[in-house]
Amino acid sequence: MSYSKLKLIVAFVLINVSCSFSQQPPVKIYNVKDFGAKGNGIADDYSAIQKCINEALKDQNSRVVFPAGKYKISKGLIAHYLNNNFEMTGEIKNNEYPVISCTALMSVLSIRGYLETQATGTVSISNLNLQGGFGAYHYSASNQFINTNNWFCGLSVTDKKSAKIKNVKVSDIYGQGIYISATKQVGIPLTSRFNDVSILNCKVINCWGYNPKADDYGDGIYIADVSSAVIKNNLVKNDFSITKQLGRCGIVLEFMAEKCTISNNNIFGYDRGIHLEADYGGHLISQNTIWGTDMGIVLFNNNEIRNYPVKIIDNIVSNNGLPKSTTLKRTRDINAISDRSLMNFVAGDNSRAGSLIEGNTFTVSGDFDYFSNSIVNIKADNLIIRKNKYVVKQPQKLKYPILFNNYSNSIPVNDSFQGIGHLQLKKSYSGNKGKIINTNKMNSTPVEFNL
Repeated sequence: MSYSKLKLIVAFVLINVSCSFSQQPPVKIYNVKDFGAKGNGIADDYSAIQKCINEALKDQNSRVVFPAGKYKISKGLIAHYLNNNFEMTGEIKNNEYPVISCTALMSVLSIRGYLETQATGTVSISNLNLQGGFGAYHYSASNQFINTNNWFCGLSVTDKKSAKIKNVKVSDIYGQGIYISATKQVGIPLTSRFNDVSILNCKVINCWGYNPKADDYGDGIYIADVSSAVIKNNLVKNDFSITKQLGRCGIVLEFMAEKCTISNNNIFGYDRGIHLEADYGGHLISQNTIWGTDMGIVLFNNNEIRNYPVKIIDNIVSNNGLPKSTTLKRTRDINAISDRSLMNFVAGDNSRAGSLIEGNTFTVSGDFDYFSNSIVNIKADNLIIRKNKYVVKQPQKLKYPILFNNYSNSIPVNDSFQGIGHLQLKKSYSGNKGKIINTNKMNSTPVEFNL
């Protein structure tokens, strides 16, 4: 073959490759002010913004842009679509994001798909400040939403292939702060789940709810039906001096959630800091700070379709900041005092076997409120537990002596115990009561406990 022919063949291949990459249409920009939005905090910008969203969704790839300002809306914004690639972003000015403030008692921004056998469509939301209309609502007899099934979202995304949320603030919501899920949460094909989700550098402030009978809302960040997710570097804070009540959970993984990373988040003021239930495992929970609660990390699981081990590494969990003699109502395990603990790990039938709990620090301080008599409660066999610290400060100020409860064959290795009333160990969670070992008088000196 001649050199000139070889050049023609190479050029032809390069042209075809280039064309295949250019088949995706370019992103078309839609500016909300071009549709009449004022962004002055006075005018009602709902109609203009909703019209902008509707027009943007007529294109396969579109981006809705909010210039700096405060956009008051009298209704919640909704984006209905199937397989578009859709973005919403704000222009940052003086380190501030554009504000979208909803004056109505409803969800602020809802990105809605439709459940398909194969998940479709992508969402990207960034650089926005979403304010709900529930700022004046707190726990009281006059709050019409308390103990009802009515709840709302600051930002919800349902039935999509991919969701990326970055630099978003959500505040003042009764219900869920950031909500990611399929509309039908169980009994769906694995391919109907989100392929990937990321929630990065967000702030979720005063998003809470109270309906203990159903126990189904009141979370900062809720994730379900995802095959992979990263929830990292977020502040999730419920200021109960304002809301007058603990939120339900700071961060939740439920229903078919798999291979998620929850890392370097700061979580305060929730009945449960991090909650996993009916998930598929494979998660990494690392370097989170959970405080203002007496129930930090909660895992509850039995035989699911998948049961991958989880890793819980280098987290700091404490009751610091929970007011002494608080009247805030707990909602989980209030009839099982030992189950309310800074870590409650329950997994029947070896469903979390191989999971790792390492390098965490669990601290109970008598200077703050603590409902339980247990610092950690483990009911799961074949875990790896090592190099954790369990500290009780000012134990004389606590209502009960604090126990370390381990109803499993998972024996701590090189763990440090300080101020623990006694250790309660059993050989197996599966019914074998085994031998209970009580180690008393551990009130001040750290003890390395190796078995």
